[in-house]
Amino acid sequence: MNQRFLIIDDHPMMRGAVRYMLEMTGESVQTDQAGSLAEAQAILNSGPPFTLALLDLVLPDTVGTSGLQTLRLRYPKLPILITSALCDRQTVERCLQGGAAGFFGKSSASERLAIAVRTVCSGRIYLPPEIDAQIDQRWVNRATQRLDGDVRKLGLSDRQTEVLRLILQGMSNKLIGRQLKLAEGTVKVHVSAVLRALGVRNRTQAVLAANRRMVAASASIMCTVVARLRGAWSFKEAM
Repeated sequence: MNQRFLIIDDHPMMRGAVRYMLEMTGESVQTDQAGSLAEAQAILNSGPPFTLALLDLVLPDTVGTSGLQTLRLRYPKLPILITSALCDRQTVERCLQGGAAGFFGKSSASERLAIAVRTVCSGRIYLPPEIDAQIDQRWVNRATQRLDGDVRKLGLSDRQTEVLRLILQGMSNKLIGRQLKLAEGTVKVHVSAVLRALGVRNRTQAVLAANRRMVAASASIMCTVVARLRGAWSFKEAM
């Protein structure tokens, strides 16, 4: 399957390096490059949809996470992987709160980029492994409880709510089946129902939709929910 990637970075050398690493995955990929947010929007408006956008936080026409916020608002179905030299916990959480599908630190080993891209494209969330250890599980548990209450407003059954919770923990259909003692085919039916209720087509979009619902309920709690997802969906699943 052909995949289209949009690399948004104001450094030509970095764009070239990212393009090279993507092409080295051995998969059929097409890449476009933009040196600014305005250029990226022009590309997004002019052609078929992209599989993923790789966005640098520091661009000539953005401040902080404004580029992420703009892209999430105008292209809500586009997964966005942040690529940034800033990789502290606060920066990562701000990006996740803003709806990023993953965060890749530019100081990471280059081979990790392929893992990050595969993780996000498969419908999961990528978080640098060094960030996982910084998450306070007490806040994670509290956030999970709030999420359970919020998704029930979607009209999901108890079983479908359980399936959604396990999706957000990064479990595959097979693992969900084992956890709930269900046939994998039955799990697929529940997953499809959950995606329809959220109005999305895949797991990445489901997580982003859940994030947006949590923002409406409580931005601070939602941020810890996203941290919960990243702790569960570690890079090991993509290896």
